[in-house]
Formats: sequence, C-alpha cells, structure tokens
Amino acid sequence: MENKPSMLQHTMTWGAITGIVMIIYSLLLYVFNQFYNQGLGIISYAFLIAGILFGSYAYRDKVLGGTISYGNAFMTGLLITLFAGILSSFFSFILVRFIDPGMVEQAIAQTEEKLMNQGRLSEDQIEMMVEKSRKMISSPITVVIGMFFFTLIGTVISLVTAAITKREPTPFDGNAQRI
Repeated sequence: MENKPSMLQHTMTWGAITGIVMIIYSLLLYVFNQFYNQGLGIISYAFLIAGILFGSYAYRDKVLGGTISYGNAFMTGLLITLFAGILSSFFSFILVRFIDPGMVEQAIAQTEEKLMNQGRLSEDQIEMMVEKSRKMISSPITVVIGMFFFTLIGTVISLVTAAITKREPTPFDGNAQRI
C-alpha cells in the first residue's frame, strides 16, 4: 500500500519549493541591483501562481487520484501561499536587516523623492512619514505585515487557481462496479 502525503505535508513541500524559487529570484534582483524594480518584482507573483498551480495539480492527480473539490483546491493553494510567504518574508527581513541594511535607506530615499515630486505634502509631513517608515522597516513586525499582504494576495490567486484545478468526480469514477 502506497503511503500518500497529507495535505499539510504536500503543501509544505510545494510551499518550500515555491518560496525557495522566489528567494532565488529575489537574490538575482538584489545582485543585479534591481530589487526595487516594480516591473521585475511583479514577476515573482508569476512564480507564486506557478507554484500554486503545479502544487494543486500534483495534489489532485498524485494524491487524490485525479479529483479535487473547489474547497480542497483553494485550501491547497492557500497553504502553499502561507508556507512560501513565511520563507520569503523571513528572507526579505534578513536581507534588509542583516545582509544589507543600506537597502532601508535606499528605499526611504526613493519614497521621499516621490513624495516631494508629488508636491501634496509639506516637508515636515514628509519628514515625519520618513521617520515612521524607518522605524517600521527595521522592525520585525515587517515580517508579520509582509505575511499578511502576501497571504491576502495568495488568497485571491488561490480562489482563481482553485476554479482552474478543481475536478469533481463523475458518476462513473469507481462506483460503476456497484451497479
């Protein structure tokens, strides 16, 4: 008898794979000085979508025998997102806090420049926002905030991918022999 993994084991594996791929991509962006390039940053969501889809298809086809309900497909995607988000959020925190703390100042300088160019806020208001941002970015709470937003985005993606990967059993699947 084949020992099949539970949903939790399966999603942890696919979440780790997805998270590691996203970390490698982030490292490449960092090495090529493109970490704050929003256009390239969006590509990381393609890796998340791919991880959810591949993980959901693998769970449906290899563990559940080819069928999966919408709810299980959604839960699979959500758990993959959660585990990938834990890895990538901790990586981002370690990168910004320990590996290259200068990234915080670079991000704050870019934000400050954008706010000044908009001309909607006074210099005092901008300086107050910069100080709050500096304290917030260097705090471990950024991991929790990052996880929250990552999970929120992953929830939306999982709702869509669940509709793609679901496959309900037909009346002819395995029950035809009872007739």
